[in-house]
Amino acid sequence: MLAIGAILIGGTVPAAVFPIVNDDAYTADATLLAQAPAVGTGPGDTPSDDIQTFASPGTSAPAPVVRDSFDVEQVQQQVVVTAAGLTGTLELFPADGPINDGFGYRDGGEFHGGIDIMAPEGSDIIAASPGTVESVTDGGGWGRHVIIDHGNGIKTLYGHMIEGSQAVVAGQWVAAGTVLGSVGNTGYSTFPHLHFEVYVFDTRVDPEPWLP
Repeated sequence: MLAIGAILIGGTVPAAVFPIVNDDAYTADATLLAQAPAVGTGPGDTPSDDIQTFASPGTSAPAPVVRDSFDVEQVQQQVVVTAAGLTGTLELFPADGPINDGFGYRDGGEFHGGIDIMAPEGSDIIAASPGTVESVTDGGGWGRHVIIDHGNGIKTLYGHMIEGSQAVVAGQWVAAGTVLGSVGNTGYSTFPHLHFEVYVFDTRVDPEPWLP
C-alpha cells in the first residue's frame, strides 16, 4: 500500500482513496485551509452504457437511491491507498439538496466516483472552496462540467450542468460560493442533479468527509 503523508487543511479525515486499476475493464468517462494538497484521476473517462432512470418516490415508501450512470466503473482489481493523516475541509456545500447516491462500490462491483446531490433543476452550483477554474467542458458522461484546482493536490468537479449555464471560464480565480453554473441533466444522466467529485493527487476520494 502507498501511504499518503499528512496534509493539514483542517477538519475531517477521509478513510481511504481508491485509484482504479483496469486491465480489460473500462474506466468511466473557503478557504481550503492553507496546506491543502491539486487532484484528479482523470476527467474525461469513458462512461458506462447502463443509464438508470429517476423515479419520484411515493409518500409511503422510502426514497429510492437514484444513480447517474456516469463514473460507474466495472473494476477487476481494487487498489486501496490508505490516507494516513490526510485531513481536509471544503468551505461550502456545492448545491442545495440532499445526497442521493454516495461514493464507492455498488452491488455488482460497479464504482461510483463521486456523490449525487439532488438539487432542483436550474438552481445554483457553487464553488466549494477558492481556486482556479481548470476547465469548462462540454461533452462526455459528465455533460457540461467545471473543474476547479484548489492547489496543493486538491481539485473538485461539478457535472451535469445545464448547457450554456456556465458562469466561469478556464483560468478564472473563484472564491468559495462563486456561482459556476446551474443544475441540469446533460451527459449520461436521466434526471437533474449535481454530480460532485473530489480529487487528491489525481485520485478520486469520497467527497462527503470533505464537505461541511
